[in-house]
Amino acid sequence: MSFSSDVKAELLTFIKSLDSKHCKTAVLISIINMSGFISLETYDKFVALHNENLEIVKIAKVLLFEVCGIKTDIIENEIVIEKEEDVDKIAVLVGLNSKGCIPMFEGFSNAISKNCCKRAYIGMAFLCCGYINDPNKQYHLEINLNDYKICQELLELISDFKIEMRVITRKGKYTLYCKEAEQIVDFLNVISAHKALLELENMRVIKEVRNNVNRIVNCETANINRVVNTAIKQIEDIKLILELKGLDYLPTNLKDIASLRLKYPEASLKELGEYLSPNISKYGVNHRLKKIHNIAESLKGDN
Repeated sequence: MSFSSDVKAELLTFIKSLDSKHCKTAVLISIINMSGFISLETYDKFVALHNENLEIVKIAKVLLFEVCGIKTDIIENEIVIEKEEDVDKIAVLVGLNSKGCIPMFEGFSNAISKNCCKRAYIGMAFLCCGYINDPNKQYHLEINLNDYKICQELLELISDFKIEMRVITRKGKYTLYCKEAEQIVDFLNVISAHKALLELENMRVIKEVRNNVNRIVNCETANINRVVNTAIKQIEDIKLILELKGLDYLPTNLKDIASLRLKYPEASLKELGEYLSPNISKYGVNHRLKKIHNIAESLKGDN
């Protein structure tokens, strides 16, 4: 199973465990808004609920009876309600006016005013049409919606928990999304997916440690490469002097450090300084090697 599937499996268990009628009402409204279509046309009045996840449709069937007293059947992952009085009940439940599918947010907000109901509504919205990426690859959570007003209402509910999500439009559909790890953790906490939250946090810590180790290794590698490349250039300078003039051409202090560099090509400047008697600092070693470099450059010019 994917991480997103694991989150939804945990969330499904939580949704099924809800026992308060107000939270069940919030869940039912969420299912209708996310996976339903309501027509209030005089000669074509119906409600249709459809979701690829049969468990969500089963929850809708149970809640339609418990909350609204409406008995329904499921046919191929779909519930269709055509009885006029039942359609009217659902329209009132989700805050639609009598002229068409226009959300009346006053009624909607009144039905989902408690924090527990908001959490239930948001959780079911994610269960119906949400997705979360594998945190090992990238942090990304999204909820895909067909209706702009329902999208804005959901965004408002989520923002009540100080979670920032953005909205993009693609082919007439609306996507709420978030790419910040901390915000995704907060979202999982809001919808009570605590097991998934802990797993994500664990992955996040491992990823941060791995990234820190990689940064340190890369830094160390860069330092080693820099030291090696510098040593190669220093040896090239010394060999040039050796070939053209011999090391005796150099003053004693430069000759000594040149001999040590040839003998210990991989040694650091600090180590070269410690080989001398008396010892000198790495800055002193670097100063002498720079003088050797200048001598080598002048010899190149003469030749």
